[in-house]
Amino acid sequence: MKITLLGSLGNINRHFIPRLIADGHEVTVITSRSEGAAAIEKLGAKAAVGLNNDLDFLSRTFTGSDLVYLMITGIAFSSVTSMSDLAKIYSQAIKNSDVIKVINLSSVGAQSPEAGILYEYHAMENALDALAGVTVKHIRPVGFYTNLLTEIAPLKAQGKIFEAISPETMRAWVHPSDIADAVYNRINDLLTDKAVSKIKYVVSDWATGTGWINALATNKITAQYITISVENLIENFVKAGLPKVVADGFGQMNQFQQSPDKLYQEIKSSNYHHGKVKISDFAKEFAQVYYQ
Repeated sequence: MKITLLGSLGNINRHFIPRLIADGHEVTVITSRSEGAAAIEKLGAKAAVGLNNDLDFLSRTFTGSDLVYLMITGIAFSSVTSMSDLAKIYSQAIKNSDVIKVINLSSVGAQSPEAGILYEYHAMENALDALAGVTVKHIRPVGFYTNLLTEIAPLKAQGKIFEAISPETMRAWVHPSDIADAVYNRINDLLTDKAVSKIKYVVSDWATGTGWINALATNKITAQYITISVENLIENFVKAGLPKVVADGFGQMNQFQQSPDKLYQEIKSSNYHHGKVKISDFAKEFAQVYYQ
């Protein structure tokens, strides 16, 4: 089968692209960097160099594909408008290319306006779901473990982790390799016309901030968990250069995470993909980067 993927050889794709090639599929990987083409081709895939906001390029590249895998790249949550614009481009490219099977990497929070910045993903889901004659499946991962790597700088400087979420609030986490497993499974489901749910959540583990501190301690990293206000968080984002509307979106997201029963209600009532990488496993990865 012919499969076209967005996302180059990122943290998710690099885990499942070799499996698709080993299965005998003809895989095309879209990358915005010409220097990334060699690594893609070394795996046995075809590299398509272009931008994900180029409608003509996407339409040409998608044409002839049995399945297309979409993910949002390159906008960095700059605004709701940019997400909406990209949704229009992706959906129009699918329509132009007559692709009838699509997997879309979305996010937890796409289902709830209360989720702040995460709710932007609903624009992509809605645009794709509106396509007539196209089977669309959404993958909704929870918070990425890899986001925790941003804590390394304040940890080294002050021995502290700053969060706008209580250390006793339960949070869901996911590893890119577990997302890759879920995507790979969904690709096989669609290619074999298996009846599956529209949405698949992906969770590797559930842990509180205190649990994370304890996991770090096991790897000889001493950390103090400091809870800051959402207002302070927003102020810090603005100082770092984020537009106020985007900083507010991140603040609202953090506020919503204080209500895990609401945020994760749909996950817990679904047959979500339960990954293998636990918080203790990622703490070891974190420590390797920390001690570099």
